Amino acid sequence: MKITEAQVEASCRIASAVYAGRMTTAEGINELVNQHQVNQATAHDFIYDYKRLTQGKLFQRAMSAQAMTYFIEEIASTHGMSGFANAIESLWSHIRYYEGHTKTTMHKMRVVVTGFETRLPKSRLPRLTDVQAELANQVTKSLSDLSDARTKRLIIANKVAPRLEVRTTIYVRNPDVVAAVLDRAGGLCERCKSKAPFIRASNGTPYLEVHHRIQLADDGEDSTDNAMAICPNCHRELHYGATEKREEIT
Repeated sequence: MKITEAQVEASCRIASAVYAGRMTTAEGINELVNQHQVNQATAHDFIYDYKRLTQGKLFQRAMSAQAMTYFIEEIASTHGMSGFANAIESLWSHIRYYEGHTKTTMHKMRVVVTGFETRLPKSRLPRLTDVQAELANQVTKSLSDLSDARTKRLIIANKVAPRLEVRTTIYVRNPDVVAAVLDRAGGLCERCKSKAPFIRASNGTPYLEVHHRIQLADDGEDSTDNAMAICPNCHRELHYGATEKREEIT
């Protein structure tokens, strides 16, 4: 039987009371079962999920997108930004766990979590590298899935990509290093020795990308000795190729 809006609200209120220590788990379950006609197992799951959400920990028991939205809103109201951020992290853990075990994509729940993420302050925004890693994991899983299953998901998928604000760290590059390395290359990739694939529309120069041999994040120098001008194909191979060490994207 479908959980009603009133039952969701009651479950969240009682789960909050249990978490705060104002009643025991058994008392909370009994009240939900006897006064709000919530199934006993569902009542237990609501109370368990609320606790894990508030703590930022993985929960395995499923909840509807409607109920999840209400719970996270209430957690934000009761526990502030810390609880809100924990709930988002907990929901992401749940999504990864569920999708990993069922080989399905939780489209509705992903819409819920990405919507909430836009409300995080800058300091609590997800990192760009984490978002990119998550996409890579999802692509790998999709590639391993049956094409028929993927086609069915594509039919019902939202055609408008949700927006997500992220935080990222950048390094302020020395423009003289970039210019000197490009000038040194003379329009030829310093790795494969091929001619630059095209001319830049902005200034008419050969298009090459400046790459750090030791990435700046690993304390590599922003110097001409630690940089090379390479074609986009070589650059991607250095980052994503099977045998090459990943280094700084510039």
